[in-house]
Amino acid sequence: MSSDQEFVRAYKRLNDAQKEAVDEIEGPVMVIAGPGTGKTQILTLRIANILRQTDTAPEQILAITFTESGVSSMRKRLVEIVGSRAYRVVISTFHSFCNEVIKKYPEDFPRIIGSRHISEVEQIEILERLMMF
Repeated sequence: MSSDQEFVRAYKRLNDAQKEAVDEIEGPVMVIAGPGTGKTQILTLRIANILRQTDTAPEQILAITFTESGVSSMRKRLVEIVGSRAYRVVISTFHSFCNEVIKKYPEDFPRIIGSRHISEVEQIEILERLMMF
């Protein structure tokens, strides 16, 4: 099956609101939905649609999700639709994307560089102090 056919097949399964998000290839789109409602599929198809309809290079697209499983799922789906170009799209978790930015521009994060993660005990102590107010 060609990548265009795969896109069309997946697109046909979307509802009207989901299609609207996929069709919008300029600017930001906000999708508010609960778990298991197809957010990853919508984002994947939107990326594929941008690559199909514009001259945007895959490296110019950034997709951020909360979990590594979301990254893996999105990458797998995107490969099925657009082929090897999917490996050039930056797909990352919020945490790993932020870590990369901090590593690339350490001078902009003087309070973070050289710091350490707080322990769970320290986190609880902070929350307890906040709740006392």
